[in-house]
Amino acid sequence: MTQTQVKRFLLGFFLVLYSAVFLRVDFFPLSWVPMYGVRNTAPILTVAVGDLERRKRGFAATRANGEQLFVSRKLLNMPPANFRRLYQERAFGEGPPQHGRERLALMPFNRWWHETLLGQEQEHQYQAQLLKTVNDTLGHDADDPLRIVQLESQLNYAFFTREHLATGDLSHPATERRTAIITPEGTRILREPGQPLPAP
Repeated sequence: MTQTQVKRFLLGFFLVLYSAVFLRVDFFPLSWVPMYGVRNTAPILTVAVGDLERRKRGFAATRANGEQLFVSRKLLNMPPANFRRLYQERAFGEGPPQHGRERLALMPFNRWWHETLLGQEQEHQYQAQLLKTVNDTLGHDADDPLRIVQLESQLNYAFFTREHLATGDLSHPATERRTAIITPEGTRILREPGQPLPAP
């Protein structure tokens, strides 16, 4: 390619790219994730508080034959950050941020072409997908007595009100322990009020 052709290619590329930014094209094929963020407000801020030791042990799991085990990131051969997302987010029904961003407050044109070309948005069953993914990764089919039939994840949540945040003292929030129990029949979230976290 000549220098002029390279310049024209780059000019065309950046023209398309920045046109998408300007027009707020929410699901642009040249980007990995949507190109804008979403800020959701609520009267109470809920924050997941991870437990490193519990997460290192992994999911408490039950096989079809009744055997109990822990499904850790090492067993699944996953990087820590990826396993954290499974343990703290997908197990509790929370999907990747872009899944929500790409469908919130779309421009009419973007909504039209997204629904015309890609179809209506389907509800994501993150917990059911998680159970299937673990069994597929471990090589267990539907008739295998070693297949995982239950996964359990525990996570603490801290709650802050606007007034609490305004004081700047976040050392004693109200807390709650949630346990996600994932089975082929569905997922149950058990809630157990906890004690305030100790001051750092």
